[in-house]
Amino acid sequence: MTNRKHYAFILLMAAVVLLSGCGRKEAPQPAGDAASKPLLSDLKHQVVGNVLELSFTLKGSPDGVGYQIDRTEMDPYCQCPGFWRRYDQREPQAKLVDINTTRLINLKTDKKEFLFRIRAFDAIGNLGPWSKAIVARGVDLTK
Repeated sequence: MTNRKHYAFILLMAAVVLLSGCGRKEAPQPAGDAASKPLLSDLKHQVVGNVLELSFTLKGSPDGVGYQIDRTEMDPYCQCPGFWRRYDQREPQAKLVDINTTRLINLKTDKKEFLFRIRAFDAIGNLGPWSKAIVARGVDLTK
């Protein structure tokens, strides 16, 4: 009986390691018609002091397009992204379509490296593709 408990413990630990390891850490995204997806274009970013400045244009339905921003931290052990979490969301609005939008994000610290991603979505739930990960770290302003 001791061998069975030992074997079960080893299987449990292997499952924990496999499920918590590095790699893609997000729920599957629904597929849809590429022509109907809202888009994010002209994405530019820069860090000024402790502020990440995102500049972009939303394209899509004249009924309205919004955006979602997710954030994660870089895992210091495996040097891979952690779990993405919703950081900010702007609901779809007609006035956001084809207008250059700027979003300022306070990084608050120079001790952590953050990753951000952004995508467009419309009023009926169509999701655009995620942007490439944007790496940002605040600057120590006391130096």
